[in-house]
Amino acid sequence: MPFVKCSVDGCNTKLQPIQKLDPRDRETWLYRECDDCFRPACEKHSTETDGRIVCDRCRRQMEAEPRPLLDLNLGRIDRPRQIS
Repeated sequence: MPFVKCSVDGCNTKLQPIQKLDPRDRETWLYRECDDCFRPACEKHSTETDGRIVCDRCRRQMEAEPRPLLDLNLGRIDRPRQIS
C-alpha cells in the first residue's frame, strides 16, 4: 500500500496515522483529512477550528465566496420625514 500524502498545493508530506484500529491492517489506519473535501492534509496546510479540520484549499474557496446577508424580514425601512 502506498504512503498517504498531503494533497494540498502540491505538498508531498507523508502523513502519520492518527489512529491504528488494527496495527497489522493499513486499510484501518485513520489519517488527518479535511472535513469539507475529505482529502488528506498535513498540519501545515490545515487548520482546526471549532473541532473541524479545514484544508487551505477549502478555506480559500470559502473566503472567495460572498457570504449571504441575513434576512431579518423587516421589510423596507424608509427614512423618517423631516418636518419643516
